Amino acid sequence: MQAKQKQAYPPGAAEFPVGFWNYKPVLDEEPSAAGDWADAGATVTMGPEVGPEPAGRKRMLAILDAAAERGVRVIVCDRRGYWRSLLGSDEKAFRREFAGAVKDFGKHPAVCGFHVGDEPGTAEFAAACRAIRIQKELAPGLEPHHNLLPWHPGCEGRVGFESWAAYLDAYVRESGTGILAYDCYSQMNPNPAAEGGGLDMYFRNLREYAEAGRRHGLPVWVTQLSVGHFRYRCPKEDDLRWQLYTALAHGAQGIFWFFLYMRKPHDNYRVAPIDEHGERTETFEWLSRVNRTFLKGPAAVVRELALEKVSHVGTAWGGAPLFDGAGLVSRAKSRHGTPLIVSEFRHADGGDYVAVVNNSQTESSQAELWVRGAKPELHRVGWMAEEAKVSAGDGWQAASGDDFVKVTPWLHPGQMELYRVVNGRKG
Repeated sequence: MQAKQKQAYPPGAAEFPVGFWNYKPVLDEEPSAAGDWADAGATVTMGPEVGPEPAGRKRMLAILDAAAERGVRVIVCDRRGYWRSLLGSDEKAFRREFAGAVKDFGKHPAVCGFHVGDEPGTAEFAAACRAIRIQKELAPGLEPHHNLLPWHPGCEGRVGFESWAAYLDAYVRESGTGILAYDCYSQMNPNPAAEGGGLDMYFRNLREYAEAGRRHGLPVWVTQLSVGHFRYRCPKEDDLRWQLYTALAHGAQGIFWFFLYMRKPHDNYRVAPIDEHGERTETFEWLSRVNRTFLKGPAAVVRELALEKVSHVGTAWGGAPLFDGAGLVSRAKSRHGTPLIVSEFRHADGGDYVAVVNNSQTESSQAELWVRGAKPELHRVGWMAEEAKVSAGDGWQAASGDDFVKVTPWLHPGQMELYRVVNGRKG
């Protein structure tokens, strides 16, 4: 039985969580950086790394003040709360140090939690879980932010579990976490759709984490790629949009981007949203537009949706089911041969929603979506989440009958269209 989903958003957050990883030391960050965060479309994001030093504390409080003014919530990256600190000391010392971090920052209105750490392996698993529990005990009402590894071939040995599902179940059980968060970048590999490319890994992770989230009633936050490095290409605007909406179509309820500021030294990292000169790049403009268009579009509705069913049309990756027409949507196809994603959601108020995403990173297409019911209606969720009933002859070229309604939206790469269904009926 599916667990009832818990609240996905930090206390006080008014919008869907969108944010960035941040690796800057606090003294290298100015309070004005909160303007960059807001301009890039962040609503909940990681702050610079800070510790107990007085100068760092003062700067961090000024940054938090600026973030509060811009309406951005902050995950505090205080070294005193990292699970790696628990590895190097006894629990009493860790508790004492983290209590100092909570005293310094925990009651600031911009703070929604503390970072715990990233990608623990077998040797670090117990410490990571314990650190989360200690954070939740000493900072009640603030949600610890902890990031897990993505599934990849052979990774079960790295985490010490026979299956990824067993690993995630143990993690939830041992940590008491309120959010499942992970990162995956294989979707930006060269030729990701080719055999042995990165789409199977990408979609398997979306599936594995979504299934675990549904088992435990937890929201899933996905970190996507915003900077080229290693073999990963530099994402263009179509790639950024595709990453956002394919994750949402699989039930993600928070989106982070790796990363905002260029690392120094930067190896082969390239074209970060803010580069090594501290200047905004073309990636910043693309990412800002993608994030803010989502936030000013369907985000207010998406944050209230729980995924009930997702399937792939044309080609299925990562173990996702091929579309079978057995739910609210009876037929779905791309008129130009691109793969699609079809999702069905239940709103917090009990209403039914369906979404279609163009699952091509490079090609536009016109989709067909047929929804069954008793004189069913579709209401498109548009700008500022306002609804418009889909009618025959309008821009969506709808058709309807006693037992169906059809819509044929044009979709650019990664575009999602979301509809509220009235009088729908499952097959």
